[in-house]
Amino acid sequence: MLIDVDRHVAVSRYQDLFPHMTLSWQKHFEREEWIGSAAVASDHVRVSDRLRHDPEPSPSSPPDGSVQLLLPHQGLTVNGWADHVAARSFLAALNGYAQATWSSPTSRPVVVLSPFDVEWSVEEIARHDDADIPAVALPLAGPMLGSDRWSPIFATCQERDIPVVVHFSGVEGRYLGAPPLSGGAHASAYSRLTLMPHLAESTIASLAFEGAFARFPRLQILVTGFGFTWLPSLLWRLDREWRTFRHDVPWVTTPPSDAVLTSLWFSTWPVAEAADPRQWEDTFTDRLRGRVLYGSHAPHGGDGVADILRVLGADWPARLELNSQAALPRLHTVVA
Repeated sequence: MLIDVDRHVAVSRYQDLFPHMTLSWQKHFEREEWIGSAAVASDHVRVSDRLRHDPEPSPSSPPDGSVQLLLPHQGLTVNGWADHVAARSFLAALNGYAQATWSSPTSRPVVVLSPFDVEWSVEEIARHDDADIPAVALPLAGPMLGSDRWSPIFATCQERDIPVVVHFSGVEGRYLGAPPLSGGAHASAYSRLTLMPHLAESTIASLAFEGAFARFPRLQILVTGFGFTWLPSLLWRLDREWRTFRHDVPWVTTPPSDAVLTSLWFSTWPVAEAADPRQWEDTFTDRLRGRVLYGSHAPHGGDGVADILRVLGADWPARLELNSQAALPRLHTVVA
């Protein structure tokens, strides 16, 4: 059973979320400038005004037979919101709608947490955990993920064996409040897309050196949508800097790459970046291969199983299947 860890879903009308809000919040959100923005947020990463996506197929019927971890990407965009209280209300409604609408025998939505309210996020996990949520998603905003600020969320997820999904929202480097990208604000969407792996790399460095892996050794984090072929060079650099300056981080007692290859998972999209095996395969160890998961990124120009076969080879689907069962035991158990 192959699990797609990067399948995106969205509401076409924000009004559909109103039954999951109090009347006062419905009145707050019924303004046209917000209701009319659903299509913009649904584009995930807009390259130009000419880009249009086909209507999204039902997440209950994956086209390639895979099981799907559903990511409501409109919820990720709250990392660019200035109104943190409204963001919390929006996420509560979106999570309620997702569990009621998108759960099926072959699909389970993640619960999206608020990067602005750790206490509420912990309560939101407890509110939905009876529904066998397969994972939670934490939009990137505020302190880096290695910060102790996130400890209540990480402790709850570790205790309940719930993985944390990290995926870019598409507003990074674009909206004030969302994480910046390398060097400053880039005018082109193509520049932002090119630099998205840097966002993953900085997140991993923070987790490795700020003690998160030491505090939560059983926590599992899925870093999805950033590719995977850049990992060997990053792990080499993490270990090199640790060996040189390890006295500055005494809580890191083993090479950081060990923790990364124990606690983190990575998805295949965009698999086209791996099209030339000569550029990456020699440096890719079996341990690294054991941390890669299938992620289609559908319907945003996603990769199918046929793309995995064509680019990575015939032995990879079986490997990805085994990896996904280890990374997402809750989802595997629910849909098996």
